[in-house]
Amino acid sequence: MADKIVRQEEHARSPQWLLIETFGELDGNYTIVDWGGHPKEFLSLDKSVKGAAAKIRQAVTVVARTREPLTAVGAGRHVEVYPHFVGDRLHGVQVWSGTEDQVAPPRPRAGAWDINLTTLTALGSAEWADLADIPEEHRGMERSLANMFAQVQTDERELIAMKRIIAAVPGTTHQGVWTVYRRDGASFRSHFSCRIYESLIDQLQHRVARGISQEISVGATGEPQPLVLLEHRLLEADTPVGEYRALINLRNLRLIRWVHGSPIPEEIAWRGIEGEPAPAVHPDDRPVMVEMARGLAKSSTTGKMRVRGVDGSWITISARASLVAIDQETTAALLKFTMDC
Repeated sequence: MADKIVRQEEHARSPQWLLIETFGELDGNYTIVDWGGHPKEFLSLDKSVKGAAAKIRQAVTVVARTREPLTAVGAGRHVEVYPHFVGDRLHGVQVWSGTEDQVAPPRPRAGAWDINLTTLTALGSAEWADLADIPEEHRGMERSLANMFAQVQTDERELIAMKRIIAAVPGTTHQGVWTVYRRDGASFRSHFSCRIYESLIDQLQHRVARGISQEISVGATGEPQPLVLLEHRLLEADTPVGEYRALINLRNLRLIRWVHGSPIPEEIAWRGIEGEPAPAVHPDDRPVMVEMARGLAKSSTTGKMRVRGVDGSWITISARASLVAIDQETTAALLKFTMDC
């Protein structure tokens, strides 16, 4: 209790930026997910900043309408509000409030994003593209979820994230601190928060994780938990030369990510970006993939199939699939394959 009081007093003496998620409808039911660079677990506005909650909700309404940052100075107060959109939807706001004579500290770098858990694709805001150093030609466009995972080092809660991706239960929330690697060689720690929703896209119901991330200077650096094969062998990080390893969602047979330590096949189309063919298995070989997935209920399975190459050609691979335990209720497929020359 004393520690909580001290933290509250520190916040009162030195106003800090708040990161507030607005993933759902703009109904005022918002929560704080970062306070002064310290990740928070969906704190209620009314319980955490009771005196300012109403003003924050008003500010959210304003920036949602104008789509522009808000600065308000007067009546002894100084308020800064910065919105984060993905398309037309407001995902969150950064809010700072101090006295009229105070100057706001530098705003932490942040960005918003969507992950479509039905298609396993991701779309980030302009701010997120800047933060993550996404190539200019790929900004504002969806890319494969595996492409996003290729850029990050996950933490010890990765298996929970995998379960969220595979199960895709609406209303589920998730948070974590991952390291993001930029093309220029720099990296940063990013705290993310997201919630899963059902969303109507092209007349079909999709499951979408709406999220927001902020750069932080603190946070755990735990290693990802190892994936475990159902025969209770750890998935070794080292990979034989010429072999590739991928984690596949058995619900839609799409690539989730490449396994840690596995090389990435540059010849195969998997990134889901403009200028590269869409990831695909040859139509004539899809029955092979489906049968391999079905057979996993009994044992590991093998097969040959053709996958789309980055040049539009079809590349034959020899594959072996095994079940991987995400937890006691959720499984995925580990696909080990080589490319036939």
